[in-house]
Amino acid sequence: MTANITGNTARDATAADGTRQTAGTRGTSVVLHDLSRAFGATKALDGLSIDMAPGELVALLGPSGCGKTTALRIVAGFEIADTGSVLVDGKDISSVPAAKRDMGMVFQSYSLFPNMTALDNVAFGLRMRKIGTGDRRKRANELLEMVGLAPQAKQYPHQLSGGQQQRVALARALAIEPRVLLLDEPLSALDAKVRLQLREQIRTLQQRLGTTTLFVTHDQEEALSMADRVGVMSHGKLEQIAAPDELYDKPATAFVAEFVGIMNRVPGELHSGGTVTALDKTVPVMNQDADVSPGPADVLVRPEGLTMAVIENGNGIVATRTFLGSVTRVGVLLSGDVTVQVDKPSTDAAALAPGTSVQVTLPPEPVLVAPRR
Repeated sequence: MTANITGNTARDATAADGTRQTAGTRGTSVVLHDLSRAFGATKALDGLSIDMAPGELVALLGPSGCGKTTALRIVAGFEIADTGSVLVDGKDISSVPAAKRDMGMVFQSYSLFPNMTALDNVAFGLRMRKIGTGDRRKRANELLEMVGLAPQAKQYPHQLSGGQQQRVALARALAIEPRVLLLDEPLSALDAKVRLQLREQIRTLQQRLGTTTLFVTHDQEEALSMADRVGVMSHGKLEQIAAPDELYDKPATAFVAEFVGIMNRVPGELHSGGTVTALDKTVPVMNQDADVSPGPADVLVRPEGLTMAVIENGNGIVATRTFLGSVTRVGVLLSGDVTVQVDKPSTDAAALAPGTSVQVTLPPEPVLVAPRR
């Protein structure tokens, strides 16, 4: 990228690959400390705390009403927390107006000015900052080129596709070189193919610029594919925040386990010694501090975690097969009308026709348990 148009060359840097970086490139630390927010009797946030490292992309993931958007709006300055604080580079900005927080925001609805061209939309924030005409047009053109829309610079929003409009919105947010980038479900209004393309582009740009980014989504695939860390929220609380692979492989709670990815519930018997028996096998319990008393309990295990072999008089019968490319997901009916999903390499699934007797077993490693449903 070119020199910072504000003239503050001390904020410029050169990345290891030789690309010119500006402003947000070195990243900004963001701390959400014990945030609480209630709307009447509803607690939208209940003691939310997150530390974001400079240049990190953190995704807040959860169902509607979990508090993720409220958290984003508090960081942006559009909502005021009842308690707690937001710190940027160690400075409490809780009382700083939204317009002075130096943050860029991209909304689900694009929010472009319909009477402005793509170029003028991108340059709008720079005009508000009284950047000269030549410099702001140069910067806006750079950003449009960065998001692959230089040929559409003179087009109006109604002449652009949804994906193109969202890229203009992203370029507009980045044009002001924000300390923090906030993304509020920016891809949910787009079709699947465009979503995939745009999420890859957002991640590439974010990594290139090094802008600390908070991304709110209800789509687990988006969160896991884009974020350095994912925070899963439920009822205003943070259930777990971790790198995507850790979140998937080592969920801290039953809620996280079932919200992220596919999860089987297998009836079992929890023992007081920290083990559980299910599918004729006894294994250690991962979450021994779970609110589950010895006795009947459900074992949570992913489809790829279960093993399965064709055997006469096994503990299950193949009910369905779903081809997923290199993997085939096999639905197996166990006793008690319990169905589990088991993933097998598609090359090994040819013999698993519906009606085939199979033996399904637990993995030898520790498993999660949850109260019996």
